[in-house]
Amino acid sequence: MLKNPISLDYQWCGINQLNEKAPIWLYNRLVEQGSLTALLKSQCTNFSVQVLGETLMRPPSNIAKLLGDTYDHSLCREVLLLCDGKPHVYAQSWITVEANELGLSNMGSKPLGERLFQESDWQRGELEVCHIQCSQSRKQLAELFCAPAVPFFARRSIFTNQNAKVLVCEIFNNGIE
Repeated sequence: MLKNPISLDYQWCGINQLNEKAPIWLYNRLVEQGSLTALLKSQCTNFSVQVLGETLMRPPSNIAKLLGDTYDHSLCREVLLLCDGKPHVYAQSWITVEANELGLSNMGSKPLGERLFQESDWQRGELEVCHIQCSQSRKQLAELFCAPAVPFFARRSIFTNQNAKVLVCEIFNNGIE
């Protein structure tokens, strides 16, 4: 379990503005408009979710700005998405109180993304991507992935359902195809 969520305060941009080239297999995951969970499930025999933490907390200012500054507290959910026992994705989600009230709290090892895509009331916003250069984040991610501390690629988007919002950020393990 992590003491604090990994910082997501990076230089985010549209997929066409990403300066660094991701390998094609990773690029396909970055631009996937459907459920990443469904894509990963199709590429492995045994898919699972390892919950690292679920804590109600005050979002950092960069996250609060995205959710709307009216949120004092949101549920921060951190998980690893595993394919055949290997960590492929670190996912950090910020779930507003309104989203929790719509049944997105206490999900345990159920994939959040699968739930968001199964319920047609949830609308996904624009995808943003980044190439993570921050050495502290790279170190934390390398430990989680049991991989070298190379720059990682990430994507994020906001799902909305009336007043409810969920920010989903997914950081990919570059060492696995």
